[in-house]
Amino acid sequence: MQKRSFQTKVLPDNINVTIQRARGALRAFRLACVLSAMAITILILYPWLEASALLRFRQGQRLISTLFHRIMQTLLGLRISAKGVPSSIRPLVIVANHVSWLDIIVISSLLPAIFVTKREVAGWPVFGRLAKLKPSIFVDRNRRLQILETINSISTALGAGEAVAIFPEGTSTDGTVVLPFRSALFGAVRETLHSAEHLPAIFIQPVSVVYVGPKRRLAAWAREDETPFVSHLVQVVGLRRIDVALSWEDPIPADINADRKVLAKRLEEAVRHSVSETTAKEGLLFGTPQDLDSGSSDETLQIRPAAERL
Repeated sequence: MQKRSFQTKVLPDNINVTIQRARGALRAFRLACVLSAMAITILILYPWLEASALLRFRQGQRLISTLFHRIMQTLLGLRISAKGVPSSIRPLVIVANHVSWLDIIVISSLLPAIFVTKREVAGWPVFGRLAKLKPSIFVDRNRRLQILETINSISTALGAGEAVAIFPEGTSTDGTVVLPFRSALFGAVRETLHSAEHLPAIFIQPVSVVYVGPKRRLAAWAREDETPFVSHLVQVVGLRRIDVALSWEDPIPADINADRKVLAKRLEEAVRHSVSETTAKEGLLFGTPQDLDSGSSDETLQIRPAAERL
């Protein structure tokens, strides 16, 4: 009985070039479509958001902001797998680890909140203005007086019954580690309870954000000031799909006697445990701040500028 030999046919170089060009054209077409859809969404919703802010119609701001972030979630291909639910308690402080500017879209698509974000965001093209109208609280952590003003702004928002979201790490990472939480902004809890005597405590809900799947590295925006926002936006649009695991943990009450440093440590441990659980479930590596200090040779435990990951 004769054996049949099978040979793999190699496509001619000109056909390979044609295929590559076709794929490139499709990527460019998709990029144009998504960016156009984003622009149209902004053009439609911006006047309503501006009017709501001008009229101080907070409910309108919440509705438009939630709608905007859900549309962005769809356009950017964010597939969110949520564990737990956002607390309905108000006022509420949300604390989360910070991996990318996408974190705000992920959280805001499920819960309208006022985000405390770095001052530079206010200067971003288009999105900076949207962040102001959302509204947002901007902070410059390098200026002590600015931090005190931020604490007062957070306290005012909480006193009005808002949900305020904070990234206490003070920077973003590549998602393989949770950095120590800075405690300064938790001073807003005591400030709020001093001025709002009817509130026995402020509830704080820990949240973990973990990007999973093969594109998780490209979704991260570690040390965000190393790579321009627009460049990373274009990169993210080209990914087509990004999987995100979002975990809402049980809210923790903090009364007027709560020590902000102890509170920050407790919340840090809750978020780190949540991230560790998710990464273990997904079969991903997860490090600790000590891994960074010890100069681990495993690149998955490094916080690197986005430009070095591409």
